[in-house]
Amino acid sequence: MRFLADENIFPFLTSHLLKSGHDVKAIQEYGLPEATDDTIVDLAIKEERTIITFDKHFGDILRYPPQNLFGIILIRIHPPLLEDILFAVDNLFKNYHAYTFKGRLVVLSKQGYRIR
Repeated sequence: MRFLADENIFPFLTSHLLKSGHDVKAIQEYGLPEATDDTIVDLAIKEERTIITFDKHFGDILRYPPQNLFGIILIRIHPPLLEDILFAVDNLFKNYHAYTFKGRLVVLSKQGYRIR
């Protein structure tokens, strides 16, 4: 699975995904530490990556229609405790095939996930 980690994603989560065998790039690696949402979307489309973010703007399906993207994973876990986030991400990948994120919005919560 190819991910583009938004600037608000903890480096430990990026590292965890890499260790799990995923191809992950952080937006900072592109020299774009404060990239706009539209810039992130353009880059994700260009590189065929699923966006992983805490930014609730990516949950706006009218502005960012999932069917036009390679997927969005929106993390909505509050408080954003690393242990809870890692558990939720691992649970998602155990129960859902990562290759089918294309064109979908996945909202990840402490209780599970919703796929749209």
